[in-house]
Amino acid sequence: MLVEPLAWVIVLALTAVAVVAGVREERRARRQRRSVVAGREVRYGRGTGYRPRSALWTGLLLAWFGTNVAVLLLFLPVGWRPAAITAIAAILLAALYFLLDYARTDVVEGRVLERKILYSGEDNSTTNYWIAVDDGRPGRISGTPVSRDDYARVAAGAQVRLHLTPRGRQLKRLEILELPAPAHAIPTDLWITPAQAATALASPVEFVPVPPDVPNTRRYLYVPPGTPVTNGTTLPPALHVTEAYDPEAAEQVAHRAGRSAWRHGDRGVVQAGATYLLSWGRGALVLRGHVDVNDGGGIGRLAYGLRPPR
Repeated sequence: MLVEPLAWVIVLALTAVAVVAGVREERRARRQRRSVVAGREVRYGRGTGYRPRSALWTGLLLAWFGTNVAVLLLFLPVGWRPAAITAIAAILLAALYFLLDYARTDVVEGRVLERKILYSGEDNSTTNYWIAVDDGRPGRISGTPVSRDDYARVAAGAQVRLHLTPRGRQLKRLEILELPAPAHAIPTDLWITPAQAATALASPVEFVPVPPDVPNTRRYLYVPPGTPVTNGTTLPPALHVTEAYDPEAAEQVAHRAGRSAWRHGDRGVVQAGATYLLSWGRGALVLRGHVDVNDGGGIGRLAYGLRPPR
């Protein structure tokens, strides 16, 4: 007698739990797609976002479909042809609409407020790259999806020119008009150059010196231009570099990196989480950081690709 009501109670309870979990997940995703930068509200879209030729392919597909349906007119009864012609005309007009949207271009100039990486798909396996551009118009700013290569070229504070499709606001081309000026002079004898750091972080970079905490060492950061740095710390993306110039300093920085068993002269790269340690001449080099909170691969590729002097 009680089995069926109990089963319904369990089903309803599980359904309620699933609904609550879904609502919480949607709210979390919505918070990630929204931000406030310099007093401006920014909203980013769902999904992959970057589909620069979506209008072109949609228009061509509709044109192909409409043309094939038109051929079928030859085999349709005469009474059906008016309705078929109307349907074909609607399909071809829709194709023309999408093709014209791809053919036309809106040009927008403005300042990049922020870059943002969002994840979508099953297990958040798809990485989506976005930028928010303030073109001077009031109101909410809609994020612009970009390719990974374009994302790596821009930084917050850069002046850019966007070539967009009018309807879908898909990016055809991005021009960088001006990057933020560096706040610090860059030494010429750095073991890790700005170009190497830019490749590792997939971003233009700014050199930020950091006071050393071990004698006979040099510390510095690479961050996207304009990134706030407080007491040598900042949020990703960032690359922390420590150069040690003698064996004693090398062993001290190794100990601080959590590798007290390491000794100067050990060959190869020693990794501990997001920290990479390797012998460098008479001293040692320590790299640490993330491209973003979920990705440190660029820094790892940099560390394993270095050729230290003997």
